[in-house]
Amino acid sequence: MKKRIAYIGIKALPANAGVDTVVEKIVGRLDRARYEPVVYVNRALVPAGVTIPGVRLVRIPTLSGKYFNAPLLFLLSALHALFLGNYHLVNVHSVETCFVLPILRLRYKVIVTAHGLLSKEPPELSKWGRLKPLLRLTEWPFVYLSNLRTSVSKPDKEYLEATYGRAVHYLPNGVDELKPDLERARALLAEHGLEPGKYLLFSAGRIVPRKGCHFVLEALRGLGADTRLLVVGDTSHVPDYTAQLMALADERVRFAGFISSKELLFGLIALSQLYVFPTTYEAMAITLLEVAALRIPLVASDIPENRVVLPEQALFFRSADVADLRARIQWALSHEPEMKELAAAAYQRVAHSYHWPTIIATYEQLYDRLLFNSRPVARAAEHTD
Repeated sequence: MKKRIAYIGIKALPANAGVDTVVEKIVGRLDRARYEPVVYVNRALVPAGVTIPGVRLVRIPTLSGKYFNAPLLFLLSALHALFLGNYHLVNVHSVETCFVLPILRLRYKVIVTAHGLLSKEPPELSKWGRLKPLLRLTEWPFVYLSNLRTSVSKPDKEYLEATYGRAVHYLPNGVDELKPDLERARALLAEHGLEPGKYLLFSAGRIVPRKGCHFVLEALRGLGADTRLLVVGDTSHVPDYTAQLMALADERVRFAGFISSKELLFGLIALSQLYVFPTTYEAMAITLLEVAALRIPLVASDIPENRVVLPEQALFFRSADVADLRARIQWALSHEPEMKELAAAAYQRVAHSYHWPTIIATYEQLYDRLLFNSRPVARAAEHTD
């Protein structure tokens, strides 16, 4: 009999970014002969006509709003699972979703997956303001109310184990063979007056302060007049921050908005001269893997979460240090052969160490450990350490 596994903690499928992308990869590759994935999603974001082959979607109504939309979605999802669901196991994604574990553990075994710790965000760059201290409280149910714990971030795994004394499996994200749409990318570049191979690229699904776009704009002010920057991502989430970005941008900057087509985004990455990744906090950014898979040179902030992924295969700058970022970009632009060597090394590391089939196989081993009380899992993904 197939084992039904419910997924709570995402917003929509098909995925646009972040946690949703990881869950999409997991449920899309589970062994269909053994597992039946059921994913809880926001009804407003996933219309009735949307289907995912082999995946049952449960659409949950919720309210709009910066702070209450996601928590209400996850709470109602947990209540639905408790009273109306019929699952063998629940996989909760994101530490902040774990406030629902007291509900789910009334009936189910639960495996939890950490995609970062928002409590570790720099306070001045967090959108949560005074609510931020509450985020750390969700670490307690993540650790003590779950049956098994995983983290996509090795630094977060080590922090959680050292702080709470419970084992956490390090299970990173992966990357597939990418298919950039170069023709559409060239057309978009032409619309913005940009030429292939002659622009820097910054992108994020949601452009919020911790992503560090403002650092790039400030660094650009000290670079040559012929240096162009393309910014891709949704700027609607923090209006005050968006206004700050617009004030910092000069005539060399182009804002392309959010791009839903992954193929088009990959095309823009593949045609860029240099990708700039100035984030101040991530768990494990799939973006790093994608840029490496496309063999594009990368300048990234030196946060531990980035260095774990590409320890010697990117050019790092001191996080939040605009002067150092500017100096690194200048060096990268004037040392093209060296940057191409780094990009080639990054491609090799990603191809070897962040392979989705291996990662999905480990998820299945963890599921079976809870479903069948099997022996401890051989950590198939730990070779990335």
